Amino acid sequence: MLPAIFTSIICGLMVDRYGYKPVIGLSILLTVVGCWLRVIAPGYTVLFIGMILVGFSGGFMSSNTSKVLALIYGPEKVSVLAGMVLTISTVTLVISMSTTALLPSMRFAFILAGVIAIITLALWIIFMPSIKPKDIAAAAPGGEKAPGIRESLAVVMRTPAVWLTGIMMFCVLGAMAGTGSMIPAALQEVRGFSEATAGVVGSMTMIGNLLGSLITPTICIKTGKFRPMLMILGVICALCCIFAWKTDGFLLYFLMIVLGYCLGSGMASGLGMAVRIHGIGAKYAGTAGGFVATLQLLGGVVLPTYIASGIARGNYNTFFIVIGVACLVWLVAAFFLPKYLDAKM
Repeated sequence: MLPAIFTSIICGLMVDRYGYKPVIGLSILLTVVGCWLRVIAPGYTVLFIGMILVGFSGGFMSSNTSKVLALIYGPEKVSVLAGMVLTISTVTLVISMSTTALLPSMRFAFILAGVIAIITLALWIIFMPSIKPKDIAAAAPGGEKAPGIRESLAVVMRTPAVWLTGIMMFCVLGAMAGTGSMIPAALQEVRGFSEATAGVVGSMTMIGNLLGSLITPTICIKTGKFRPMLMILGVICALCCIFAWKTDGFLLYFLMIVLGYCLGSGMASGLGMAVRIHGIGAKYAGTAGGFVATLQLLGGVVLPTYIASGIARGNYNTFFIVIGVACLVWLVAAFFLPKYLDAKM
């Protein structure tokens, strides 16, 4: 996560300036190097460097998902496709986490990751289409050259919708990280659940994430109710954060799925938003996506670790209330998003 937090906006600027294929390809190459450094690492320092390098490709890709999908498939399909990308990444994460224990050794796991990284790099080079920044700029109103760094930053920083999207994603990922880590702990320490049962209850949110990532973007595009849907989800998410962990039986499992649905919906919707903002489009979507990703990832660390935990001081009830309030901030940010985002596609 560290590379993604500190390099997302730099990555976006580079992609807007030089194109997504070479820049993201370079990040995948760094991941390949990082994976094999872990295999040959003689000590902690080299292993640590390898772990940092492994994180580059994920950060570079997540901050440019909106731009890449818009250029290849068109802006009208970005939200749905972003949801599919998020779903696939979640499924692969589940598969990797559930099969790691079956591998014979840590070294074997590192080697397997290195092989997968090399295959990914090869697939990216061979099959990913390349669209040059100057061609994107030429197609944009009033532009013939690829945007410079100052120009890209200036446009992004003075666009309120980009800030609102970043604030919303700060809250979404913060709520996702906070509930994902603390609900199982609260169920064990406060409710007396066994570790296994608490883990199963917590995993229900992942089912909701998958459903929300696939269903909500499609509903928003078909109905043209993007902002109202995000506001409704923010309210429901806030209520689930505060009260769901106190329930029992079927209701507890159901509310965990609803909570995951809301969070997955917010994540998928925000992931594809940058390219739809007027004045941003495909030309500046990399920088805008990088800026949003920076705020989003900061939310995943700062909100649960420093804000909610700092206020709660070990009180789970207070912790989840703070997370719920953050979901209401997400609602407010969605309310002030431009109304043109509600247009049907």
